[in-house]
Amino acid sequence: MDNISFTSKIRLVPLEDFRCAISTIGERNNAKYPWTIKQSVLANNAYTTGVIDCTVCGLTDGSQVLLNHICPDTPGNLNFSRIADFIKKKMPLDNPNLQGFLLGAKINSNKSIHSEWLFDKFAEFLEKHRIPFSQLKGGPFENHVAYFSSKDEWLVGNAMINPQLQENLNFPEYVAKKLFDKVDVCEMDKISW
Repeated sequence: MDNISFTSKIRLVPLEDFRCAISTIGERNNAKYPWTIKQSVLANNAYTTGVIDCTVCGLTDGSQVLLNHICPDTPGNLNFSRIADFIKKKMPLDNPNLQGFLLGAKINSNKSIHSEWLFDKFAEFLEKHRIPFSQLKGGPFENHVAYFSSKDEWLVGNAMINPQLQENLNFPEYVAKKLFDKVDVCEMDKISW
């Protein structure tokens, strides 16, 4: 198999656009509460909502996505080796086309002392397995995430995007840096509207 380098688009969208887009996916492919590995989704398209201090880790080969939404306040979610084993069983980590996406966590949060730790464990896992990934870390806002394999596109819905779009229409990277504490986009990805 040739090593195909997919260029994923990370698209920042208003909540109304996000809701419209996920209506085509269906509830079955929603990584929903209580946000453990049991609710993770392996499908062509998937989504999750209500990301505040949780971590969303998505892995895609361009045709399928494994979408994990993991809550740091659930004791079973603090056993990261269990999460790592789950991911290894679901996705072939030796696939040269595999790419990752991380979103979430609250940095220095009193609300959840494990929030940033969990996010960092996912980042370490992706680095260890040499999986290129982009990350949108921290920020004070609730986010929603979806992935569409037909477009190789991540949607990030956020209530603050509407006013930001009007003020900074040509600068989605600038807006991302206002919404998140850390924005690190790998060379294969790009942020857009």
